Amino acid sequence: MKKLLIPSSLLLLTACASTAPTLPDGLAALTNPSTLSCRFTKQSDADPKTPATNWYFWRQAQRTETRDERSNQGEIWQKIKGEQFFYTRLFYNEQVALDFMPSDLAAIGNKVSWSQLTSLVDPDSLGKTLALQNKATVNGMAVESYSGTINGVGTEVDWLPALKLPARLVKKQAQGTLSLTLAECSPTPQQTVKPISENELNAMRHLDYTDLGDMETDPMAQHLEQLMGDHHHDHH
Repeated sequence: MKKLLIPSSLLLLTACASTAPTLPDGLAALTNPSTLSCRFTKQSDADPKTPATNWYFWRQAQRTETRDERSNQGEIWQKIKGEQFFYTRLFYNEQVALDFMPSDLAAIGNKVSWSQLTSLVDPDSLGKTLALQNKATVNGMAVESYSGTINGVGTEVDWLPALKLPARLVKKQAQGTLSLTLAECSPTPQQTVKPISENELNAMRHLDYTDLGDMETDPMAQHLEQLMGDHHHDHH
């Protein structure tokens, strides 16, 4: 079976901020950071003609979910125990959910911590791999700015310690800069785009990652591999 790398937005994106960012209103009133519903603005300068789009992030105690407006794809990570997870890749246009078991993630060498999944960046890298550059207070929120290099990519992050979440993330590579900027955040989903419901998820065609090797003649399996490859290279 062709080995697929998980092109998770959470793993591909890293972070940026040389000056204190502009924060959305209401962040200081968020008292339970373990449950958040956030919308980020996603921007890439690789193609100047591509407008900024929305990127959604929903965090719960044992579950995170994302949805990319441009690709119309999403991800669900569910914590089982320790550092073991179920992972589901959502393809909304195709109405397909690709399911990964913990053993699948281990087999393909996927190594990501729960703290990184829930914070979008690895908190352990702050102050270590990424050096502290500045501290500020914006709209009643402490903001810490870090910069450095992760896996050969120059990165920076504007970090909100109270929410354990970046206010802005940017990854700078030769082909261009990709950024996420926090636009709004609330305790429960207030945006037009909501987390996928159980009924919506059940209505999708579910494919197991381990079965893809036996589906090489299946047009949908081939299509998904192409999408994941494009996503991996395009960082969307």
